[in-house]
Amino acid sequence: MDTPTVWARAHLADGDGRVVHVDVNGLAVPCTVPADDGVPEGATSYGLLAASLSSCTAMSVRTFLQRWECAGSPVEVDVAFESGSPPVMHRRVRLAADLDEDARRQLAAVVDSTPVTILLRDALVIVTQLDVRAP
Repeated sequence: MDTPTVWARAHLADGDGRVVHVDVNGLAVPCTVPADDGVPEGATSYGLLAASLSSCTAMSVRTFLQRWECAGSPVEVDVAFESGSPPVMHRRVRLAADLDEDARRQLAAVVDSTPVTILLRDALVIVTQLDVRAP
C-alpha cells in the first residue's frame, strides 16, 4: 500500500475511556465521549464528522467563487448533527456574492456534490440551506 495522503489514528488510554486522542495528518484533536446528560465537552466523533462536511463544503464553495471570478467573500458553513433514523445533518452555507439565478443553481449543485457529501449521502440525510446575499 502506498503512503496515504490522508490518515488518522486514535488512541484510547487506560482510565475512564472518555477521551480519545486523535491524530489527523499530524494534528492532535482530543475527542470526548459526551457525558450522560449528552452535553459534549469539546470535539466528539459526530462533531468531527460535521467538521468534515463543513470544511469540504467551504473549500468547494471557495473554488466555485474563484472559477466564477467573484470578489473574495467570507464563506461560512454551519453543520449540525441530529441523531435519529435516519440521522440528519443540517448544513447552512452563508456568503456574500453577486450571483444570478443560473450561478446560484450551479452553486447549489456544487454544494450537493462535494466529495464528503457524496460519501455521506447513502448513510444519512443532508438538508442544505443556501444563504447568498449580494455584497
